[in-house]
Amino acid sequence: MAKPFLAILFLLLIVEFTRVEAQSSQNATENNSTLPRRHDYKHTFKKPYYYNETVPFFDTYGNTLLAQDFIRLAPSVPHHSGAIWSQLPNTFKDWEVEFSFKIYGNYYIGGRGIGFWYTKDRGESGPVLGSKDQWDGVGIFFETSDASRNRVHPLIMGQLNDGKTAYNNLTDPEKNSFAGCYRQFRNAPSPIYVKVTYYNNTIKLAVDANNHGQHYLPCFEADDVKVPTGYYFGLTAAAEGETPDDHDVLSFELYELNPPPKENVPLRPHEKEKSKSQPAEDYVIPEDVQQRIEEVAKVVNPITEESKDKEDTRSLDFVKGMQVQILETLEVIQDRIDRIDVNAASDKKNTNNFPHTGGFPSQGEGHQLTAVIQKLDRIISGIGSLEARIIHIGGVAHGSPNPSPNPSSNPSSNPSSNPNFKDELQRIIHKLDALDSRMTGQHYQTQKVIKDATNTQAVETTTSTWMWIMYLFLTSLVLACGYVVYQTRLEINQKKFI
Repeated sequence: MAKPFLAILFLLLIVEFTRVEAQSSQNATENNSTLPRRHDYKHTFKKPYYYNETVPFFDTYGNTLLAQDFIRLAPSVPHHSGAIWSQLPNTFKDWEVEFSFKIYGNYYIGGRGIGFWYTKDRGESGPVLGSKDQWDGVGIFFETSDASRNRVHPLIMGQLNDGKTAYNNLTDPEKNSFAGCYRQFRNAPSPIYVKVTYYNNTIKLAVDANNHGQHYLPCFEADDVKVPTGYYFGLTAAAEGETPDDHDVLSFELYELNPPPKENVPLRPHEKEKSKSQPAEDYVIPEDVQQRIEEVAKVVNPITEESKDKEDTRSLDFVKGMQVQILETLEVIQDRIDRIDVNAASDKKNTNNFPHTGGFPSQGEGHQLTAVIQKLDRIISGIGSLEARIIHIGGVAHGSPNPSPNPSSNPSSNPSSNPNFKDELQRIIHKLDALDSRMTGQHYQTQKVIKDATNTQAVETTTSTWMWIMYLFLTSLVLACGYVVYQTRLEINQKKFI
């Protein structure tokens, strides 16, 4: 039953993945017309990253490692984290950030991920992907897994905080996020490129996992997200749990959207003369330069075509990797279902065997329990007889089963006129109280006997287990000693003939 279900689920996942890829490609083509923007080098880092062992205009924190090809925010060591924050605040009202990273590890799940921050404070470490909780600003989290919430799928989600909400105390952070999506950014064949756009109080996020930032696919878009200027940009990462990953950042670039036009700077005298003497529209490329351009084009064009073929191959490898990961996820789900079935069958078997192996010893305690049960039966029969007597007395009080024709002439038929009625009733009440106390005591003794019998069997089982362990240990020790003695004698005998 489980295998056809998994096959259908696998086909549905492939169809959905193909549909999403096609729709995302169409959306990306429609969104190619971007807003005008201007690069800000003071909020940018890329290869070779550092100068004099520091990253210009940025500060690093925690366990961050600097290298020629990457900046490792968090290595694959449990409970390690790192961060890189800009030194200067952002002064642009509308902005766009492009950054790239890689998260990879040897386990089938990861832990924990990378965080993109635009917050009021900077450089403070904490429990949220290496940054502090209760931040003031926007955080976008790239989480590979979350064992505390039983989630193993790579998730991208945005969180808006005013500095008062404790993110670490939320039972379901996904409900508190303003947007999110699922993307396979862990163990990807190429670096993951991310574009975060903030324009007119709308924040957009797009991801490119195959084309090195040339073909972004939309992830989410959220309106009415208001963040002021003067905040700081930062990237943090944390490696947690028993399956830590390496978290590397490759680049970070900031652009101002809709920048003001450049002012017309007056030309210097020699620039004016040169512009008048050689107008740009009348310039003709010399023949030797044109020939060189054509020769370079002949060399470059095949290389460009080859790189396109490699990108297509990478895309196919990425799709294949996605399908393999889907199969691995389905195998994990199947394994969990099998374990649940085995546990259910084991519980059912234990329940069926409880009357026979419920922890009751076979001889002494069994006879004692039989005696207790017989005594309880006698008490129950005594209660039945008392109930019959009470019914009889009630009949006497309200009228004898064989009443006389004139009730007033028979003084014994009236309970108020019978002096023994109250005494009899009091004796019955005292007997009922005594029986109730005796039943309570017998119930307590029964529970105590059952508990003692269960504990005795548990102790005997534990003792027998340790006895077997000690026996195996002593046997192994004796065999080892015998082997050592045998080898020693063998060496002595060999030396005699040398």
